Formats: sequence, C-alpha cells, structure tokens
Amino acid sequence: MWQLNSASGFYKAPVCKCILGASFISSVLINFQHQYRDLFVYNHSLIVGKHQLWRLVTARVVFLDVKDLLIGSILFYNFRTFERRYGSRKFMTQMIGFFLFGSVLELCAVHVCKLLQFNMEPLPSGPLCFIYPLFVPYFLDIPRIELGNVFGIPMTGKSFQYFLGLQVASGSLETILVAFCGIISGILWRKNFLKIQQLIGIPNVVARFVYSIFGRFIESSEPKDTVLPMGATLELQRQERMDQIEQQVLLQSLREQGPPYNPNQNGPGLFGALNDGIPLAEFNEGLRQRNAPAADPPSDEQIQQLVDMGFTEERVRRALLMSQNDLNTATNFLLQDS
Repeated sequence: MWQLNSASGFYKAPVCKCILGASFISSVLINFQHQYRDLFVYNHSLIVGKHQLWRLVTARVVFLDVKDLLIGSILFYNFRTFERRYGSRKFMTQMIGFFLFGSVLELCAVHVCKLLQFNMEPLPSGPLCFIYPLFVPYFLDIPRIELGNVFGIPMTGKSFQYFLGLQVASGSLETILVAFCGIISGILWRKNFLKIQQLIGIPNVVARFVYSIFGRFIESSEPKDTVLPMGATLELQRQERMDQIEQQVLLQSLREQGPPYNPNQNGPGLFGALNDGIPLAEFNEGLRQRNAPAADPPSDEQIQQLVDMGFTEERVRRALLMSQNDLNTATNFLLQDS
C-alpha cells in the first residue's frame, strides 16, 4: 500500500477558487445567453475611443472561447500552489498588479500594432492576464525534473503546462500579444517595477473584513489523508520521481562545490537534463558523498510553516529531511509533488 497524500482541491487557496469559479460559471452561462455576450468582449476601440473602461474588468471575467476556458482553467488550477506559497493576501495583491500592468501593456501594444497598420481584432477575453504572468515564477522557482524524451527532446514535469500555454497563445496575433504582455507583467512584478508591490498592498484590516464576510463561502476544508492501493510499478515510478527531485538539488550543490563541468557534453536540452554534462562517474560520486540525511530533525516552526500551506505533516517532514532542512528546497519538493 502507498499512502498518497496531496494538497488537492482549493485548500489554502480561496482567491484561486473565487477567480476560477466565477470565470468558469460565468463563461458557461454567457455561452448560452448570447444577448449579453457583447458586454464581455475585449474591444480596445470601445475602451479607448468611447472610454468604456469597465470592459477592462468584464473582459477579464468571461472566456468567450471554449478552448481558452478549458485550457485556462487547467493552468490556473495548477498555479494555485503559488497562493499557498505566498499567502492569499499577497497573492491577491499580485493579481491586482498583473491586472494593472497587463491592461496598460495590452492597450499600448494594440496601439503600436495599429500604427504599423496591422488588422487587429478584439483581444481574447478571460483572466489570461492572471495566468501568463504566473509562468514567470513557475519557470524560475519550480525545479525541472526530466521524466522522459519525445523525439529526442527531454520532457519534464513542467512541459505539459508550457504546451498548454503555447496552445492558447498560438491562436492568433491577439492571443500572442496577450501572452507576451502577461509574461512582461510577471517580470515587472518580480522586479518590483515602480515599487508596485508597496503601492498596492492590501491592508490586514481589509483582508480580515473581507474574510469575515465571505470566508465561510470560499474557504475549503483540509483534504483528508487517503490511503489508496497502488500497483508496484506505479509506486516505483513515484519513488523514482522523488529521487530525481533530490538528485536535482544535489546537482546544484555539486555545481557550487565541485570541479568545473563541460556544458557541451550531454547538455541540458530544451527543457533541462539531469546531469547537465557532468561525467557520470563524477556525478554519482558527488551524489554518494552528499546523499545523507539531515544531522538535526526539522524544527517545529519549519514544519508548521509548510503545514499551513496545505501539506500534510508526514510529507512536510519527509521533504525537510530530503532537503537537509532547507525551507525553500523543501517547499519546491512539495509543490512539484502536488
């Protein structure tokens, strides 16, 4: 038997639950009530020419394209791990920052395209301005673990999300603009451009007031620990995946402490390889030297901090032991295994 514990659902992620729930329900309803469809079109000409600024809000709520609805919902659900990592108040502040940066960048990009005499249609509707900026921390903060190869291209546990994002962005010039502006928004937020993170912070009193009113409706219960029978092959695959995560972190230690390596030998490939060109004997020797449990048990404060993010205590203890009690590395273990 394999105890399969995962922070599934929207536990510790009420903001994602509200945004995704409102977007999904309203998108389904609008696709049956076509008389209201025009209110949710992201028409930049009406926004700028007739000052219908309210369209910047309504166009973020509803997916008018069914394909965007399905793929966008999957991506946003996967990115809920960032709300658990940052906390709901900080995550909501991020969403506001993404909205402000994205709106300005998109309107400027459309204006430039019109000056270049491109024939511009309305931009795609839906909360894409919240989804594409999250690819920035997803790329930079979540470790890449190679799972296999397709036509010689290394594939990682993150590749599926990248393919979904490319699927939406490749639809038209307008979707490319929205995706590009979203990624730029994520970079600007990460760099704290114009001190935006301090300018739009949500006060604690406001957060507590909102939670006191809507908390019981948006809060999700803690997931129960479920014991599921798993075949021996699946159990070994899961254990191997966790071992690969550990090796990825140990490899970073090798890079910082070990001898120089040749990046052209068995290089990282499109999505990153495991040994990044270090000779196999040297790589395995480094792993044997550093693959030892933590000298001290994890502290109660570290355990509680990760448990508050929605992970079970058993998984938290295991992740801390694997990461030598490094909190950031343990968090990456848990996020990758969610």
